Amino acid sequence: MKTTTKKLSFFIFDVLSFYFALFLSLLIRNTESFNWQLFKLHLWPFSFLLLFGLIVFYIVGLYDLRKFRRRMQRVKLFLTGIILFSVLAILFFYLLPYFDIAPKTILVLLIIIFGVLIFSFREFLCKHYLQSSPLMGVCIIGKGRDAEELVSCLTDNPQLGYKVLHWVHDLDLEVIKSLIGNGGYDVLVIPASLKSDRDMAERIYKQLLRGVEISSFSEFYEAIMGKVSIDELEESWFLDKIRPRNGLYIIAKRIEDSILAFIVLIITIWIWPLIILLIKASSKGPAFFLNKRVGRKEEIFTLFKFRTMSVGSDEFKKVGTEFGVVENDGRVFRIGKILRKVRADELPQVINILRGELSFVGPRADFVDFYKLLKEKIPHYQIRTVIAPGLTGWAQVQDKYGSSVDEAIERLAYDIYYVKNRSFVLDLLIVLKTLKTILTFAGK
Repeated sequence: MKTTTKKLSFFIFDVLSFYFALFLSLLIRNTESFNWQLFKLHLWPFSFLLLFGLIVFYIVGLYDLRKFRRRMQRVKLFLTGIILFSVLAILFFYLLPYFDIAPKTILVLLIIIFGVLIFSFREFLCKHYLQSSPLMGVCIIGKGRDAEELVSCLTDNPQLGYKVLHWVHDLDLEVIKSLIGNGGYDVLVIPASLKSDRDMAERIYKQLLRGVEISSFSEFYEAIMGKVSIDELEESWFLDKIRPRNGLYIIAKRIEDSILAFIVLIITIWIWPLIILLIKASSKGPAFFLNKRVGRKEEIFTLFKFRTMSVGSDEFKKVGTEFGVVENDGRVFRIGKILRKVRADELPQVINILRGELSFVGPRADFVDFYKLLKEKIPHYQIRTVIAPGLTGWAQVQDKYGSSVDEAIERLAYDIYYVKNRSFVLDLLIVLKTLKTILTFAGK
């Protein structure tokens, strides 16, 4: 069973469990007077609640199969999701009184029954997916760090639905030819270099005719890991995969950025004086931190942030082998740590968004000196600047900030994934995951 099908099964069980829980809650609360008209009266309001609940479940990670391997992690995710859902349910009905119902006992019953049902179903499905034999046997041909990471991920996460039957990492053509000819696998993952060999291409084509699923290493790696394979990158890959978005997407995104930035500015401007006072009271110096960053097409712009470090502590300052802010960085004062946790230090960046220098979603804008260093050391690093940088991005929600050269390579894999796959849907998912970071105080 493919990964997408497994994710869908959790989603379907959640939806069915919710409506069954609603039915039981109404039946228990109105044992004598229950009727279908009563159920219909509650159906639409609670359906809206379910929609928001599913979004909450997504942003906390309840549909990420890679997080289901360890039971304690699954329980933690479930508790986070059901608590946030409960808070949302209360706010939904009591702060938005647009419906002809004001559920109290029913809401409590629903949360309890729904929680028991989805936890039970999830444990059952996780146990089934973890213990059942994977239906997709995989033969992986590839070498390097990315191939090793992919094999390790599939081996450690059988719930993804794949079993690595063969891994050829020395790329010996004779060994590969023999392995391909023997078959016995469902999916054959091949590097781009093999396609240029005519004899090898013919052998692979015969496997395709036998029903074997043929996947390029870069595509398979991207689907499993949510980032591109750095080892597979070359100029021809970019020419084939990186294409400009249509004009409608670019124009609509710019309009959305401007409108949303203006709304955020109007909503939050009243707390800016309070933040400024707290910064002034905690640390001597200006309230704002202005720094030169690299934007689209390598244009330099001034980024606006609330200051979170002591004066004289340049945020680019090198700390050991790290750049920027590291964990337990002594340069960040107490109020600054709080601002970073809730991302409040980034509020002034709405000015950059209104000026068109920044987008809400995109690769992180690098410090100028750090960018020059990384551009020299990391091949294809410049590709990040083909689009506008973002206040948040795919790499950031994956907790990849790139404070060292090695980490910057990992961040680049996520940034290129975003450049290649950017869309309204992906932008929305990134925004939702960013909200999770803010609500759970997981910012750096």
